[in-house]
Amino acid sequence: MLLMDTVIWIIPAALAFWYWSDTSKAREVAITHGKRACRDMNLQFLDGTVVRYKTRPRRGPDGQMCLARDFSFEFTPDGIRRYPGHIRLLGSRLQMMDIQSPDQSTEHDTNVILSASYRKEKNVESGNVIQFPDQKH
Repeated sequence: MLLMDTVIWIIPAALAFWYWSDTSKAREVAITHGKRACRDMNLQFLDGTVVRYKTRPRRGPDGQMCLARDFSFEFTPDGIRRYPGHIRLLGSRLQMMDIQSPDQSTEHDTNVILSASYRKEKNVESGNVIQFPDQKH
């Protein structure tokens, strides 16, 4: 009886620890992607962190179930105004990044959406290069 009670408490505790650890790793990956995108666009990544606001199970690139996590962050082009950005990770891979980038020449905002989809392709060799018709050697 005591052994069964212990097992009943250990399994949920182990699952909770795994979820916390996996979410912490995903958060660090999201921060890295957010900082890199802001640096590449000459923006300042604010507060040095992201906030997870949604988690749900989804199929990964290999067809296995994994967690899709949505994160939000803020950035600024000039140190005064704050703008939102969103990152979606599928497992630990970047699936989508949405940055509402202010257009400096007009008063309109433009969204920069980076997305990636992963699919398993058969018989793909790493040395293959596809030449486009208008591409010159």
